[in-house]
Amino acid sequence: MSYTRILILISAYFIASPQLRAQEFPKGWVLYGEASQGISTNFKSAPDLYVGSFELNPMATVVPSHLRLGGVTGFLFTDKKLDGIFGPRLAWNLSTLKVSEFGSFANLQLQLDALWGTSSQRLIGGGPKLEIARLLTLGITAHRDYNLNDWWFRMSVGYNFLHKKKSTTPHDPFNP
Repeated sequence: MSYTRILILISAYFIASPQLRAQEFPKGWVLYGEASQGISTNFKSAPDLYVGSFELNPMATVVPSHLRLGGVTGFLFTDKKLDGIFGPRLAWNLSTLKVSEFGSFANLQLQLDALWGTSSQRLIGGGPKLEIARLLTLGITAHRDYNLNDWWFRMSVGYNFLHKKKSTTPHDPFNP
């Protein structure tokens, strides 16, 4: 084992909180704020359009360790105008990434959604997302706009607003 790997494992031990070692997709809620950007294309001679969005994604765990169900609502910028976007979302946990003896660090999930826009957009699709420590998400998605006959390809980054912060005061076992 190289010195770099040993240094990374030792650093992870001191940096990792109990939350990082907790079960992925536990019972309860998450609320991700996601920013994304990409393109909308019809694969023809027409130019591709820029797509940018900011979305709020509240989700609840339906089957612990496996399945979350929620919704999407937000703003979308494309074709030189600002629109709204909303719809349901499903997240399925494909794999949990573990760091040997430290527990789980992240999970790879497949998110699927059906979205409706305020300018006749009708999107269906999804893609893989990496959820790191139930704090951040990184993902790529592909959606088919079956009403306007376009494909949307986007990359996104998200932050969980319901992330529980580590307590700064020690827990007193005699004072629950």
